Amino acid sequence: MKLPSKVAQQSQRGVVLIMTLFTLFIVIALITQLSLGSEVLYQTANNRATEIQMNLVGRTSAQELIGLLRDDASGEASEGGFSSALSGGAMSMPDGLGGDAAGDFAGSFGDGGQDGATAEDGASTEDGDDAANVDSFQDSWARPMRMQLGVFEITTFVDDENAKYSLVQLAQKDPEKLDKAIGRAVRILDAMRDDFDDDLTESDSRVIVDEIVRWMNPDSRNLDWPHPPRLSFDSEEHESLLLNSLEELMLVEGITQGLFYDQVRNDDRIAPGIESVFTVYTLPKFTAAGEVSLDEGEAIDEEGVNDALSDDDSQGGDSVDPVLNNAGNVVDGEGGMKGVLDLRATVGIKININTAPRAVVEGLFPTYQLPAVKTEALLEWRNDVDEEALAEREDTSEDLDDIELRESIFGVNEDEPKQFFKSLADLEKVNGFSADNLEPETESELQELLGVQSEIFSVYVYVRESSLEGFEQESYYHEPPGTVLRLKAVIWRAPAEDGTKIVYLRDWHKVPYTRWRIPDFQRDLPPFEAQEYE
Repeated sequence: MKLPSKVAQQSQRGVVLIMTLFTLFIVIALITQLSLGSEVLYQTANNRATEIQMNLVGRTSAQELIGLLRDDASGEASEGGFSSALSGGAMSMPDGLGGDAAGDFAGSFGDGGQDGATAEDGASTEDGDDAANVDSFQDSWARPMRMQLGVFEITTFVDDENAKYSLVQLAQKDPEKLDKAIGRAVRILDAMRDDFDDDLTESDSRVIVDEIVRWMNPDSRNLDWPHPPRLSFDSEEHESLLLNSLEELMLVEGITQGLFYDQVRNDDRIAPGIESVFTVYTLPKFTAAGEVSLDEGEAIDEEGVNDALSDDDSQGGDSVDPVLNNAGNVVDGEGGMKGVLDLRATVGIKININTAPRAVVEGLFPTYQLPAVKTEALLEWRNDVDEEALAEREDTSEDLDDIELRESIFGVNEDEPKQFFKSLADLEKVNGFSADNLEPETESELQELLGVQSEIFSVYVYVRESSLEGFEQESYYHEPPGTVLRLKAVIWRAPAEDGTKIVYLRDWHKVPYTRWRIPDFQRDLPPFEAQEYE
């Protein structure tokens, strides 16, 4: 039986309508998918472009800070004298950094010996000239800088690597020295997070240090545990150091990210991490391509060799991480690397007593050798106000341009100047550190371990896509919301015949967290007061 033609036509129109709607839905879905995909691609490309811009802005801005570090080697960037460096003025380069800072001090603390200065260098033992060869938190490089470039807000931070305990000490060949080095590393770890819930016990610290020693030992390497890339070091006293970067320690059992990195806690205090107390960078060494590797006993292949650490002329923009291949730090040709093979570390593994973290100061000696009351007195001394410097600051009439420049870059909330050690002779000013109060062995070890200069620095740059309108900082470590790029580079401020040379030991790379300077007495911090900027 046939349906009437009218009914058949209506049925066909219904099918056509359904097919049309179905096709329309498919088209809408495709358009939506294409639109979303295009938006994602646009946002991805935009984010990538922004990251590239932030990276370039950060590296460029860091040159002001690196200029301060370089200028500080000649004493021109000390407190009150840094405006020319910040404004891009000419920077005079010293012929050297003042002799062999790794050498022994002459005599005892009280004989006025100067770290890193000799009569041939024309260095004076007067306090004013002596301070020019000293690095401390009173130097302008130690103050975080704030800059605005277009829509980007840049802040900087410098971490003194010579303030930390060098893990090179754990590669001692002499068993007695190795035992002392292990003991110091254990005590530093044990003291690192005192007064925090996750404080390490002495046994925990010893287990971790033993694992670090095993990780660094080349004899422990095999097919299952191959040699990592390394920052090569070798001497008559030390075995080769098998560490490419400090971050490599997170591969060691027991060292988590939470233990490695500093952690800001809810009570506005910072729990220090391993990155704040240990270093592997303070004895840089370079090898010419084609020379025999001290570690492998074979010629170094020139193919694929890193040929560019960056010196001060290249500004670090195109530098290559020098520690990526298993042959160590290899220089193939000269170019911007001219003269680097002749550079030698002057400070070496000496710890800068002006900038050393609390845990490092407390862990250098067992309490029976250096009682806690003495280390506490040392920490208190360097946190006391320098009354003479304060009076000099108040009596000095400053140029209006200098004041405006400092306010725009550093803010107007200036801390009072603190005391610092101009030489190890100043240790006698600390209660309990006179020659009569110290055992000869302790005094000798203090001279061997400590100094007042630095030459290796980690430079941090934090770039934010600002807008900071409406943001009010409510605590010491409160960061504004929004996109931020954190960059780090490790540089060597090396003395050279033709002036101070900036050598990149590690090129710029991203880091996950913001670093802050950790006060010695965190519980005694005054109530937070927001920094004011012009």
